[in-house]
Amino acid sequence: MQLLTKYEPDVPRVERFNWVERYSHWGHTVTYLICLFTGLAMFLPIHYGGSIFATIFGGYDMANLIHRISAVGLTAVLIFFVALDAKGIWLWIQDILRFGLNDIKFILNFPLEFFGFHVEVPPQTKFNGGEKGNSMVTPTMVILLVVSGYIMWSSQIWHPLIVQIAYPVHSLAMVFGTVMVSMHGYLGSFHPGSGESLNGMLKGTVKVDWAKHHHATWYQETYGDKEKAE
Repeated sequence: MQLLTKYEPDVPRVERFNWVERYSHWGHTVTYLICLFTGLAMFLPIHYGGSIFATIFGGYDMANLIHRISAVGLTAVLIFFVALDAKGIWLWIQDILRFGLNDIKFILNFPLEFFGFHVEVPPQTKFNGGEKGNSMVTPTMVILLVVSGYIMWSSQIWHPLIVQIAYPVHSLAMVFGTVMVSMHGYLGSFHPGSGESLNGMLKGTVKVDWAKHHHATWYQETYGDKEKAE
C-alpha cells in the first residue's frame, strides 16, 4: 500500500511553489510541531499526557527551553518568508480574496470526495476553497501564538490584564491552529485526490493533468498562453 503519491519526473509538470515558499513552509512545519509538542508538556495536566511529553524532551525545564528556542525559530521563518517573497505573499492574499462561487461549490462537494466518491471539481485558482479557508485561519492562529507567546515570555513589562488575556489566547490559538495543521497535513499528503500537492511542496512542481483538474483557473491563467503557443 502506497501512502504518499509517487513523484513522476517523466510526465509533463509545471511549477507550483518556488524555493522560498517551500523552505518557509517546511521551516514553519518543523518549528510549529516542536513548539506544539513541547508546549503540550506544559499545557496538559501531568496525568493526561503532560508528563509524557516532558519526559520526551528531558523534563519540564528542558521542554520549556526548547519551546522558546523553537518559537524564535518560527518567528525567524516568518521574517525570512516576508523578506524574500513579499510579492508572493501579496499574490497569495489576492488569491484568498478571490473567494467566490466556485470555492463555495468546492467546499460543498468536498465531503463526498473525502469519502471516496467521484465529484467534478469546480475550476479553482492557485488555492482551492478549502486551502483558502486554511490560509485565513492558520496564519491568524500563528500570529496570535507568536504575539501572545512573547507577551507571556516577557510578562514583567506588560500590564497584568494583557498577560492574563495572553494565556487563554495562546491556548485557544494552539487548539484551532493544530486542528487546521492536522487537516492540512492529511489532505495535502495522504488523501488520494490531492496527494500530488505534496510533490509541489517537496519538488516545486506538479503534474499538468493534476493541475488542470484541481486548479483549472490557476493553470489557464499561469500556463494557458504558453500551452497555446506550443
